[in-house]
Amino acid sequence: MTITKHPLVESYLATVAREAAGLSPERRGELLADLEEHIAVALAEEPAPDDAKVRTVLTHLGDPRTIAATALGDEPPAPQVSQVRTLAIAGLLAVIGPMAAFGPPLGFVLIGVIWWLWTVPQWRTRDKAIATAAAVLPLLFGVAQWVIPAGTLNFGLGAFFPVLLAVLALPVAAGIYLLRSARRLS
Repeated sequence: MTITKHPLVESYLATVAREAAGLSPERRGELLADLEEHIAVALAEEPAPDDAKVRTVLTHLGDPRTIAATALGDEPPAPQVSQVRTLAIAGLLAVIGPMAAFGPPLGFVLIGVIWWLWTVPQWRTRDKAIATAAAVLPLLFGVAQWVIPAGTLNFGLGAFFPVLLAVLALPVAAGIYLLRSARRLS
């Protein structure tokens, strides 16, 4: 058993991790790695450290709550994202996206909503890219209907309506995806 797998050490590190939940995942990982290293170095000289020696090392490190509070004080507070803003962005993508297929001038409004989406720090870049692609597809479909001369692409009505429904459903799916992602990340 490695020393960092000792039950007292695991409990100590779990307490620090729980108390430091407000830190960014990267910063919390760094803090825990530093503490593990300090513990391993302090106990490296002991061939088989007993519970008393482990407790002594952990006591010298300090109270887990104090360590977490100090780390939280060093980090700038995370930006607060309002639920209203989250709902507004997801709702606007879901509504404006399909409308842009029928009125390409609404594409400018859609571009504004997408810009707003990219300024919010709460979603990962991957989430923003997926939502952007799904929201822009109806606009591209609408522009294609205006640009491509009639009769050039002969889908037939049997294929046109399912494609149209799928294109219109994508922004709604993007809005739902963003809401679920926001809930998962918070």
